[in-house]
Amino acid sequence: MKLSEALGKTIGDFCGNRFTNSGDNHCAHFVCHVLEVDAGYTCKMHNNGSHPGACLRVQELFSICPQVGNWKDNANEMCIVFVTDKMNVDLDKHTMRNVPKKHVGIFSEGLVYHYSNTADLVISQRAKDFLARFQGSYGGKQGLFFGTFPSGATIPDLANAVSVPASVSVNGNQGMQPVIRPVPVSGGKKDYYATLPGVNEFYVARSTSYLSNEGLYQPSSKLEGPRYKISDFTGRYETVAGLLGVIAAGESGGYFNRLNSYDRAAFTFGFLQLAAHTPKDNLILLFRRLAAENTAFQGLFPDLKVIDGVLHRLVGTHSVSLEKAYPRPGHPNELNLKDFMSYLNPDLAKVDDLELSVTARMVHLANMDEEANALQVKVAADITMGKLRDRYAHWYGLDGVSDLICTAIADIHHQGRGTKTQVKAALAAGSTVQKKLDALCKIGGESYASRCATLKRALAQAKADGHLGISVFDQGSGLFKPTEGWLE
Repeated sequence: MKLSEALGKTIGDFCGNRFTNSGDNHCAHFVCHVLEVDAGYTCKMHNNGSHPGACLRVQELFSICPQVGNWKDNANEMCIVFVTDKMNVDLDKHTMRNVPKKHVGIFSEGLVYHYSNTADLVISQRAKDFLARFQGSYGGKQGLFFGTFPSGATIPDLANAVSVPASVSVNGNQGMQPVIRPVPVSGGKKDYYATLPGVNEFYVARSTSYLSNEGLYQPSSKLEGPRYKISDFTGRYETVAGLLGVIAAGESGGYFNRLNSYDRAAFTFGFLQLAAHTPKDNLILLFRRLAAENTAFQGLFPDLKVIDGVLHRLVGTHSVSLEKAYPRPGHPNELNLKDFMSYLNPDLAKVDDLELSVTARMVHLANMDEEANALQVKVAADITMGKLRDRYAHWYGLDGVSDLICTAIADIHHQGRGTKTQVKAALAAGSTVQKKLDALCKIGGESYASRCATLKRALAQAKADGHLGISVFDQGSGLFKPTEGWLE
């Protein structure tokens, strides 16, 4: 859109999430709706909305601008313009204090377009008048600061030009990007193939719909690539290798490159299908390890870095944490990693170039790098055994219990198809391991009959192959102990 078209409009003309009260501050809200910046704390989160969200907080918008600086250093180019007392900004640290007296607008062709909270509409002023306005309102020593547009922002039209989304190439840290080739298939869907420099074309995923979401998945007929095999990992993980193999049979068929991006988790990846939305759990743990330890991943995602144990995205000359937890809209007691989810899948309502780029790079990594897949297994083992030790063993009294039962319980909770009450009832259903397993394998059968059948088959196969049915859980050590006891 042309910014001149916004003049005189109210916030209700931009926000579909009903965050439109004239008594609220809408300066960052307006700017981020225009730029389509869904980062930080948004109107969608605030009002449990169903429409695209926009950042509400000036300091959070400031933090994700790839470059910020004093206004005098701006080359009269279109950008974001901030005004606040000079003491509130630390340019070296790329931070702005969260104080009431701050404001933001968009500078274009000599004018600052911004939301007047007193008039409750969009106005424009020359930059010097914009500064004078807030110097008069705020007092102190107000300063103007520029910020370049965040990666992925939609840049407004100039008077005689068309807008172009600010693609990932805006950030010089993005590294090599895949070339995507879409191929139409039945039902209006598309198969996506990708190439990278020096790499033959490979299959990525197919578009699909789920409720109101659009995303990606891989149909069973298109699955290919390296797979998890229990025997490859028994030397290092012993019984745990069998446990992971059973869960993987239901989650991914064992494919290290398996993914989906159509449900509320935004992005789920790997042989154990680790989801992106959970703080300090699942996919964020894998990305931390990959960013810190895996050379191939670092080449594909040079904009990701672990700083003080937390995954950050490099934005220009500074970094932004991807691990801040926000309440899930409509579920205030559940926290989600919204910024990490948005990095992987910016818009759940459509499949876009950023989502395809991330997906293609992750599929390529799993196809080509054994060390990355070994990290998948390491993280999956740590996560699953941590939950077995710290949760399931206490919930169900698993000390001395067969690895088969422990595996079935882990599978049920990993997918989330059963409650603690249901698991306890199943464990009380019989006096033998087999009777307990039969009951556990029925949990969730009304909605997940195929998954329950897969669990039953995978348990039987792992037992027949000598990978399970060979140990019991030992609460004291937090490990699986051979049924005949410790060797020494």
